[in-house]
Amino acid sequence: SGSIVLDVNELGEGTEIMSAGLHLMDNPYGVIELRNGEQENDSVLVMAVHGYESKGYEWITGLKNFAEHYGSVFFFRYDWERCPDKIALDLSAEIQRMSKRGDYKKILLFGHSYGGMVLTFAASSLDDLPAEIHVIAAPLSGFPNLLDECGSLDYDDQDKLKYPQWDKSVKLIQHKTVHAQDGAFRDLATDPQEIELPFYKIQDLPPTMDGHRLGHNWSVTWVLDQHIGKPHR
Repeated sequence: SGSIVLDVNELGEGTEIMSAGLHLMDNPYGVIELRNGEQENDSVLVMAVHGYESKGYEWITGLKNFAEHYGSVFFFRYDWERCPDKIALDLSAEIQRMSKRGDYKKILLFGHSYGGMVLTFAASSLDDLPAEIHVIAAPLSGFPNLLDECGSLDYDDQDKLKYPQWDKSVKLIQHKTVHAQDGAFRDLATDPQEIELPFYKIQDLPPTMDGHRLGHNWSVTWVLDQHIGKPHR
């Protein structure tokens, strides 16, 4: 398909997680396929979408575990200087194209932080694809100064972002970090994860994981591993 393919076994773990993250992010914009050896595609299309100024490391553990579990795992690299609604159009076009090409029964999307905003905008342009969207530690109501140049965005009377409506075939699950534990949000007076949307489910993440603070970046590992049944304390 001419897309970039990365073998997850090339990505180190443990102490090498930072360089593995940079290796992941050091790809051109677009879709990167994550392979585990010669695994064939299966019936689920999995797409992971990083956050603003991501260094990639927060995805490594979860994506390596995912690549053992699913045969069609992809990572979407984008330019975070662009507005989330515009990035969302590119992403949904990619997903539409991929879903027509592959024989997928379900589309599974994971977006962290700014990437969660991107996915919430993309939800409405997935039409009636059977999609499950997991939005992780995402400032869905908006983030101070981040979107100042984005003139196409709408806000409600409480100054929270407005998103276009999505089809009932799309399930949107919000995974919220504890406001005070999240390094990206804790200095803000109000939690930017608070917003009224037709969520299928809201999951409040615990304050700790494996004895450490569960903050903005570790939330990705928690949610991805929970999804495939790899538990953390």
